[in-house]
Amino acid sequence: MVNNKLLNRILIEFDTSAINSHGGPGSFVKGLYEFLPFSSDNCIFISSSFINFIFNFDYYYLPIPKFNRNNFEKLAKMNLIKKYILGPTFVPNKWESFPNTSDWKEEKFSEILNLTKGIVVHSNRVKNYLSQKSNTTNNIRKFKIIRACSNLKPKKINSFQKRKIDLLFFEKYSDVDHSNQGKILLSLFRQTNKNIIDIKYGTYTKNNIKSLANNSKFVVYFSFYDTGAIGLKEIQNYGVFCFTHQMDLVIDNETSFFIPELTSQKDMYPAFKKINEIIERISSKNYINKIFINSFFCTFIK
Repeated sequence: MVNNKLLNRILIEFDTSAINSHGGPGSFVKGLYEFLPFSSDNCIFISSSFINFIFNFDYYYLPIPKFNRNNFEKLAKMNLIKKYILGPTFVPNKWESFPNTSDWKEEKFSEILNLTKGIVVHSNRVKNYLSQKSNTTNNIRKFKIIRACSNLKPKKINSFQKRKIDLLFFEKYSDVDHSNQGKILLSLFRQTNKNIIDIKYGTYTKNNIKSLANNSKFVVYFSFYDTGAIGLKEIQNYGVFCFTHQMDLVIDNETSFFIPELTSQKDMYPAFKKINEIIERISSKNYINKIFINSFFCTFIK
């Protein structure tokens, strides 16, 4: 009976070899791993520390692909690359420079997309951007969306009123340097009577960010640019209100706010004014934390 059930399902081997990777990618893999083995109406996901062709799975999912050009070409010759699902930690290396022809993955992106089962991305924004920039809109169905989430479940969450940090200012300039604008915006907030903590991507520990999140009321996610923002999800899991300039990072209209003025190259006052007004409005209420856990698993085989 079990065998018949398996025969009617798509079997997907999930590569967990990168589970100890740092930052968001590692958290993403760990989050998925906690759900494995996972069964949906038509798919069964099984974890493995390395891809093994002996078991002849239908597909092989590599969230953080490590193979090089030679590996890819070998798999293509063996007609196995068609079974591979790659990403979301795959492309782009730099948002604005995609596709960078000095990177073999981006140079051959159209071919990779065509030959594989698909490329995983976190949102329609990323899917549309990659397909347009690489002239692969005719193959857009090959992009598989799995939302960026974290299974971090805090054991104890401070009440909104007990939090000592009014605003966590999170800076990340992986692709575009807006540090000057960040300094101006931070200066405007520090002219208020609010308690502001500034953190920069890559300079904190996991325990440090958990402690800060559990003692913060609001976070300005000043990042250029993000395709997933797993770190932000983990901060939000502590009930922290978020301000962002990326619409795809807005979870809902109650706990996160779209502030397009954050992308300004010149005047940061409009962004400051809009954010400060929202902070004042929410802080004046007898607010009770709205806690949400960004847990997940998505079936993306179609």
